[in-house]
Amino acid sequence: MSDPVIENEMRVRYAAERAQRRLTIGAIRADLEAQPSPRSVLAASRRWCAEITAMADAMAKQLRNTE
Repeated sequence: MSDPVIENEMRVRYAAERAQRRLTIGAIRADLEAQPSPRSVLAASRRWCAEITAMADAMAKQLRNTE
């Protein structure tokens, strides 16, 4: 038997996470669409990837140091 309150909280959290992801991806897409050429689109996408990876590495390191 499942708890409807917990299920509702999970649905709300999932919806919030999904909305945040859509906003983030939308912002990245807008930046890429604003690029003037295919080459600059690829360069911008590589910068996004590098920044996201660096941020994830830093956060993972921080979390490891707090364990």
